[in-house]
Order: sequence, then structure tokens, then C-alpha cells
Amino acid sequence: MCKNIFRQKLFAVIYPFFLLSLGLVPEMLAPKPSLSADNIRFIYGPFNCSLSVESLETYAKTGEITPEFRFYTKFLDKKTLAQLRHWLQKRFDSNHVELHRYTRTPEGEELLQELGTVLKTHSERNGFYALRAALVQASANQTGWTIIDVIHKFPTDNVQINTGDLFKIQKFWQEQEPVVINQ
Repeated sequence: MCKNIFRQKLFAVIYPFFLLSLGLVPEMLAPKPSLSADNIRFIYGPFNCSLSVESLETYAKTGEITPEFRFYTKFLDKKTLAQLRHWLQKRFDSNHVELHRYTRTPEGEELLQELGTVLKTHSERNGFYALRAALVQASANQTGWTIIDVIHKFPTDNVQINTGDLFKIQKFWQEQEPVVINQ
């Protein structure tokens, strides 16, 4: 008799939670939008500025400099702005399976680790894994991919760019001899 009363009381306590969980099942099973970068955060020492990806995308598509983007254009000359737009518009054709394989080779991992010091998921966290995932996902597009596509696939709400490290890498690459691939 005591066991029955205990079971009834336990059932009375658990039953509302059971009903609540049944109501949550459709919500849990419904597809969720994936996380993607909405902002690019530029970090230079203690300074931290943000630019929406939408503003950058507008510039890439139409050449229009939004009021938000205008702040950043003050630091760039016309030639650099033209180069930026060119690279933002450029479509890269690559097989996503081959790109995935390349990002798992020692050379691919080294390159992504180096780029990950500039493109971070957190101020102290290398963006290696996020960058690799974003590149592979963006390259799955049948019509090729752009840098904007990679930013949209970046699996955090913003891409943090360490501008100090960016300048170091830029200087390093400028000092390197160009690699010529014989065809």
C-alpha cells in the first residue's frame, strides 16, 4: 500500500515535467539556423572596432561605401580599396573534397595555423578550426566561393582580426620570393 502511494506521488510530481518535455520535443528536433559571423572585429592592442559583414558585402557587390564602412576607408588609399573590392568579389573555384584534404595536410594545417593567428574566434584563440570549417563549407558551393562566403560560414558570431599579427604576416609574405608552379 505504501509503495502505491509513493508511486502515485512520484507520478504526480513527474507527470507535469513529462508533459512539458513532450511539448519541447518538436522544438528540439526543428532545424536551427547555423551560427555565422555577422561582424568583423578589428583588434589592435586595446582598441576594438567592429564592421558588419553586410557593409562589407554591400561594398563588394555595388562599390557603395556605407556610413559604417566609411570610418575604415579613411585609413585606406584608393588603390588599396580597389584591391580589397577585387579580392572580396573574386570567385575561387575549388573542389571542396580536395580543399578538405589539403587542409588536413601538414602544409595546409601550417597555412591555416598561420592565418588563424590573424583570424581568431576569441581574442586569445587561434581561428584554425573555424577557418578550416568555413573554407570547406564555403567551397561546397557549386559556383565557387568568395571571401564573403567564408566569412558567412565562420562558425562564430564574429571574426576577430588581430591587426598587429595581420601586419606581421603581410610583411613576411611581401618579403618572400613568389612561388612559380611549372605547368
